[in-house]
Amino acid sequence: MDSPTFLNRYQIHNQFRDSAKQFNQQDPHLNALSKLKYSYHADWWSLISLNIPGIYILTGGRQVGKSTSCKQLISYCLKTKQFAPDQIFYLPCDEIYDAQEFGRILRLYFSSVSDKPFLLIIDEVTFVPHWDRTIKALADEGYFTKGLCVLTGSDSLILKEAAMSFPGRRGHAAKTDFHLYPLSFREYVQLIKSKGKLSDATLLTYFQNYLRCGGYLRAINDLAEYGEVTPATFITYEQWIRGDFLKQGKNEDTLLNVLKALLTVGVSQISYSGLTQKIGLISKETFMDYCRLLERMDVMIVLQAFDQNKKQGFPRKARKFHFFDPFIYHTIQKWLENEGYLNGVLSESTLVEACVASQCYRLGKTFYFKGQQGEVDVIRFLDKKKVQAIEVKWGEEVRPADLKTLKQFKNSLLLTKYKSGEIEGIPSMTVYRYLYECSE
Repeated sequence: MDSPTFLNRYQIHNQFRDSAKQFNQQDPHLNALSKLKYSYHADWWSLISLNIPGIYILTGGRQVGKSTSCKQLISYCLKTKQFAPDQIFYLPCDEIYDAQEFGRILRLYFSSVSDKPFLLIIDEVTFVPHWDRTIKALADEGYFTKGLCVLTGSDSLILKEAAMSFPGRRGHAAKTDFHLYPLSFREYVQLIKSKGKLSDATLLTYFQNYLRCGGYLRAINDLAEYGEVTPATFITYEQWIRGDFLKQGKNEDTLLNVLKALLTVGVSQISYSGLTQKIGLISKETFMDYCRLLERMDVMIVLQAFDQNKKQGFPRKARKFHFFDPFIYHTIQKWLENEGYLNGVLSESTLVEACVASQCYRLGKTFYFKGQQGEVDVIRFLDKKKVQAIEVKWGEEVRPADLKTLKQFKNSLLLTKYKSGEIEGIPSMTVYRYLYECSE
């Protein structure tokens, strides 16, 4: 494989070598983004000093915009003349089947840039078996001392664990790890809102739409254009989840049973043993293995019970399971219905509580609380010592008995559908106002 051959093979993603204008207009990712009514520019790379060499890691679920944001980084670097076109290379890993081929391609690229600074983006690197050995070997040979190498992947745990095998080889930047999430409710509103005041009534309308499309651009644009998320979009994301599990050697029938059990329990607290009993066909260890992979893919989050005395989680107690994004919830529900595993009614209150839990999870340590008199939906760390207890009441009357456990916490908040102010001496605000104002 000589140098021109390896460049031609990936020419579709590196059209900037011929023309920056052609790249911006015809690149598969940038072209698809330009056709959307609502497009989002994830500039995580604005926190990188592009003159500091090193190995950077970008994680996040599939279809969340990792590849597109990397193409936007390339476009920015060309526009600002940070790198010349021949110093940049975008390498997708979906058709690289072994570490030997991977290493050969990278060495050809490094020989082409010689000692010049470079920007190398390796997309979905975890597709390549033993990729970390290749990167470590190249780092030991000094290849990453002249430029930036960005590694992306959808399995955040595997990527970061592997990166630990080359400590001291990632450069001197203050921040080297980045993670992309689906759009939060605030980001969604900022993307689609028209001019004018954001009243609670307006935010409620936006939130009801967000509960349908979540924070995924394709679903957001479907809803805006067609008034619903199209079946093709649901199938695309279903195939992503199925495909990533099959690549890990997992069983699809087991996965569907795990997802069914998780959907069935809703927001109820339950142990892994209890979930396993609902299926009756797999071991507790297998169930936990599938759940961990769902977490690493940003399909769901798992909250531990909160220990008030130690200010940490109870690893052995029952947990609460939330799907990370409303659109993912809908995707899984439709998938299970189509496969004959489920025939249930969507619980909007489940979606709403999951939105609150997910938003808090993005911002820091998050738990739930179970006391003798009841439960608190979310315990959120505001800093290292201070916590906030949050109860979500959606579409139902708030009774004094529902707030007994919440009152155990000094810093408590009640989130409702319509009422802001104070209820039973507890501060309250609407869920959607909280989600819009609660950000980093």
